Amino acid sequence: MENKDAERRQRAASLRRYEREIYQCTRCGFCRVWGWKGVGYVCPTYPHTPAWETEYARGRVRLARATLEGEIAITDDLLRHAYECTLCGNCAEHCPVDLPLTDIFHAWREALAEAGHIPETHRLIAGYIEQYGTPYGPPPDADPFPPHTHKETAEILFYPGCTNVRMAPEEVEAIVSIFDKLGLDYTLFDVESCCGIPLYEVGQMEGFRAVAAKTLELMRRRRARVIVTSCPSCYQAFKVLYQAEEGLHHDFEVQHISEFLLPRIKDRLNALPARVTWHDPCVLGRHLGLYEPPRDVLRQVPALELVEMASHHEASQCCGAGGGVFFTAQEVAAATVEDRVKQAEEVGAQTLVTSCPNCYVRFRQNVRKSRRRLRAASLAMLINDVLEEETAK
Repeated sequence: MENKDAERRQRAASLRRYEREIYQCTRCGFCRVWGWKGVGYVCPTYPHTPAWETEYARGRVRLARATLEGEIAITDDLLRHAYECTLCGNCAEHCPVDLPLTDIFHAWREALAEAGHIPETHRLIAGYIEQYGTPYGPPPDADPFPPHTHKETAEILFYPGCTNVRMAPEEVEAIVSIFDKLGLDYTLFDVESCCGIPLYEVGQMEGFRAVAAKTLELMRRRRARVIVTSCPSCYQAFKVLYQAEEGLHHDFEVQHISEFLLPRIKDRLNALPARVTWHDPCVLGRHLGLYEPPRDVLRQVPALELVEMASHHEASQCCGAGGGVFFTAQEVAAATVEDRVKQAEEVGAQTLVTSCPNCYVRFRQNVRKSRRRLRAASLAMLINDVLEEETAK
């Protein structure tokens, strides 16, 4: 009995921060399906589940409340409901009483992890990060980083992130090429050392802090002033999450690749007569508010036509890979990304562009598997294709 009471108190510790908000849920159901004002449904994964109450935000809030109150046994089924959420934030965006739903669900995961309830997949990921510095496991036979001029120190440090290095090396190559064309004083972070976000998203905060401290120390050795990344999650980690943690504060200026490129590419781009649509990554958009910088970069490309999908900006539809869902519920993630790709096709886009490695990889896989005529590209890849070489002064 004492052990159960101790576990209940441990579970409640993280959730207690949002106790008031949890009890404020009116159970209106707006976080499930609307079917009006251009929004077909709010939760991106809900249509691809058995559609129980507990598979969208309202039901998850109730489960978090039951966890807080110690009313419910922590089973594999409950963990599935907790971790099938992409933490995309669309439910919070459409909540009529403005509940911080993403924060509640993250605190719920934190509470579960603190009490030792960790899915085997998440234990595997944590072990990989600890041993190899990446959630993708043992290193490949070949060097995963593209050829580049190695510098110990530089003004700008390009941090590619785990998914780009292992799953989208073409993105890393494109940014290295862009920096070379712009004649920048930069160095590539060519060490596999995760920013910690995969652990943060699944609530393993102790592991997140440990890996973040290690990576931050490696970054400091480069003595850069500016950190540039194309991964919104890495960007969020360095710019927001590290600064919120004692011992992880730093003085780096952190920029997403879209912010970084915007003032540097004016009048340097060749024409691209193509119809392009932009996918707002959930972290970059709803979590961090960066909607216009990537669009402004695309608008600088001569002859490019930028069109919006049915769901865009704050209402953008998630690709289905966030929040660890890619690792734990791949069938759900695959069905969710199909919905988003169809939206791009519906507006007649020739190229679906984003700047999140997880989104890009999911789009690329879907397009190849379905043999669609649509092209998936990252913002950096597209800009590298049209960016002129630096001219001699």
